[in-house]
Amino acid sequence: MKTLYKLTVIALVIVFVFLTSISIARASEFSQEDRERLIGVETTLKEFKDSVDRRLEFMQNLMIAMLAVFGGLCGVFVGLLLWDRKTFKEKAKEEALRELEAKYRLGDWINALREYAKERDELAEILRKLNLL
Repeated sequence: MKTLYKLTVIALVIVFVFLTSISIARASEFSQEDRERLIGVETTLKEFKDSVDRRLEFMQNLMIAMLAVFGGLCGVFVGLLLWDRKTFKEKAKEEALRELEAKYRLGDWINALREYAKERDELAEILRKLNLL
């Protein structure tokens, strides 16, 4: 878009210089009508430039808005990935503990050690240190 703008401005400047050089070369024949036409060309050129400037500003703002939306979506996506990973890890731990409990009957082993610790003070002390008694 910027190259199109530059090419258009260059073309209009060339046309303006060409018209100006013709009018200077024919200064003796330069009439009031020619002056009015030249003023009209200058006015049109200025309006065109202002119009192109407004359009470029709008396109720039649109690009900034699109970039902001894209950045926001990326942030949300990363947040969801981290949250999902955390919950997946917690559920995996719970499931692993349930399987170990079911397979090796850890609760029964701990109960057996507690019963045996009633007779053995050394074992009772060890279980207290491990917060199992």
